Amino acid sequence: MNKTEAEELSILLMQVSGKLDQSVRFVMDKDTKENFESYRSSAGKVMGELFLDMLQPLWVRYPELRPKEMDGIYEVNPQIHEPHFYQPDENT
Repeated sequence: MNKTEAEELSILLMQVSGKLDQSVRFVMDKDTKENFESYRSSAGKVMGELFLDMLQPLWVRYPELRPKEMDGIYEVNPQIHEPHFYQPDENT
């Protein structure tokens, strides 16, 4: 894999993580507290594995792709997360 391909993969994995994060808020707003807590736990496990087993090794190989938010130098374009799966009502 070259750097361009690694960047594409890194962005894809960050998009997946972002969608999972949005899904947690969706379930929190739309389902019971019990179901939300179970879902949040499961999503957290998936997001943790995605980070530890997929993104971290990729960023070790290509440290210039580690996002600034993770103490790297890569500037992530926030538009990678659009369109949003779920945006809660501002009054929620």
